[in-house]
Amino acid sequence: MIPKVIISGVHTDESIDKFKSLRGCRFVFAENPGDIAENDLAEAEIFAGFITPDLCTKMPALRFVQLYSAGANGFSWLPERVTLANAYGAYGDSIAEHMLTTTLMAMKRMPEYLEMQKREGWELLKDIDRFEGAKILSVGMGAIGTSYLRKAAALGAECYGVRRSIHDQPDFVKELTTPDDMDRLLPDMDVVALSLPGTSEVSGMFDLRRLRLMKKSAILVNVGRGNSVVTADLIRVMEEGYLKAACLDVMDPEPLPPGHPLWTAPRVYITPHISGGYRAGVNYSRVVDVVVKNIGLVLSGKKPIHTVDRTLGY
Repeated sequence: MIPKVIISGVHTDESIDKFKSLRGCRFVFAENPGDIAENDLAEAEIFAGFITPDLCTKMPALRFVQLYSAGANGFSWLPERVTLANAYGAYGDSIAEHMLTTTLMAMKRMPEYLEMQKREGWELLKDIDRFEGAKILSVGMGAIGTSYLRKAAALGAECYGVRRSIHDQPDFVKELTTPDDMDRLLPDMDVVALSLPGTSEVSGMFDLRRLRLMKKSAILVNVGRGNSVVTADLIRVMEEGYLKAACLDVMDPEPLPPGHPLWTAPRVYITPHISGGYRAGVNYSRVVDVVVKNIGLVLSGKKPIHTVDRTLGY
């Protein structure tokens, strides 16, 4: 029987043509997984998109799931027979540009100047930082953290990295260390940027103790998952005037509910989890290319790229 492949979500004519260029399979395109016919679910061997436990129970022939996201925690429930892959690398450059934007914004105190403009003020703010020569620590050295440091180094920053194990140190990184040794570096860093997965291993990693290890003038950037920072502790240090800024594209809880004290905490700059995703068209094209490549590999009996270790969540 020819393998059946379900492609969920909204796609362009161009991307659909990319999928259809693959031979030796039958495609089912479904904007909403709830609209997929029972017989298609029962026969499908490959699924692309976000899958739920309920959907999976209807797919006894399923052997491969391809996520559109880079984040892959929360899928430990998938049966052992099912291989899981993410879209690692597709979002790195775009999210790194967002990180660079918010870092410079905080260094130059641009939010305060924009507020000043609203009241037609004319005041020279102090403590404007230079990016060149700044010490920047990326906690997380996957595609996102590595791309951010590459761009930061190009602008003259002194770059440091933290990853689970020491390997593949880029030449633009002065020192690479592990989380166990990270505390040694924190007091010297001007910027600490987090691009961590939402695993239990990193949950609460930046608590009151670690936040206070940072310079009072340091900037915190988080684009990974909100649970890596203890929200109540961050609010406390910001209210104490401890950090120069916290630039958050992710937070805990998320979405951040109206009235939550993080909204009004001083020098906290929030964006609603928009640094990645399909908001930049190039991200969508890159994700589709990863998905098409992986489905082709699976159909030919080969191992897909960026397979996920479900015990680690990435």
